[in-house]
Amino acid sequence: MDSSNGYSSLLAVDENLNVLLESISDFHEKHSVLIFKQLDEIICKAGIKLTDFKGIAVILGPGSYTGIRVSLTIAKTLSYVLKIALVGLGSLSVCAYRAAKENSGLKNIVAVCYASKDRYYVSEFSSETKYFEGQIKTDLLNLEEIRLFLKDMEDKPLLAYGFNDKNDCHFIEDKLKDAVNGLLFLDLKDTAYFAAKYAIESYKINGDAVFFDEKYTEELSPYYVYGNGPF
Repeated sequence: MDSSNGYSSLLAVDENLNVLLESISDFHEKHSVLIFKQLDEIICKAGIKLTDFKGIAVILGPGSYTGIRVSLTIAKTLSYVLKIALVGLGSLSVCAYRAAKENSGLKNIVAVCYASKDRYYVSEFSSETKYFEGQIKTDLLNLEEIRLFLKDMEDKPLLAYGFNDKNDCHFIEDKLKDAVNGLLFLDLKDTAYFAAKYAIESYKINGDAVFFDEKYTEELSPYYVYGNGPF
């Protein structure tokens, strides 16, 4: 479940990552109304029940304050009522994870997503940590600050840019291509799938668990709460 990036994306997969059904929508309705409609659509069209779910992966941000708050509340409620596993993932972590899966042998990845007013969410990830966990707190930088940050890195990283508008890719490439060891452009509409893949592969969801990764469901918070993220 991801409502952090301008779209509401819900995806149901089985344990082998076969997609049962996916629903992606812009926010033409209130977040809470839309997400429940999408959930109902997935259940009805895929021919499944809520009790069939073994776990939920939800994006914690950075991104839309309202979108994250609503989707996390829904995910936590479902997890509590159904007594199923819940894992919260950072949107930049998912971008880095996808980049690592699509490019073997990487040492460093810098994941970037547009925030607002010509500023970008930025975080560095290293292959020396399991599943490319973030090495620095997500920061909020303009393009010149990103360029300086990249130039100061000992080894040029792969830049993974998560986009909503593909036109942004040409702009980013023009500004940053000389400072990185390659660019990978990732459509944020696909985040829900890779969040599910990340969760299944790295956390091995246990359907009997009501909490995940030593973090109780009721304590799971948006990135802007526990990570001091810029919003």
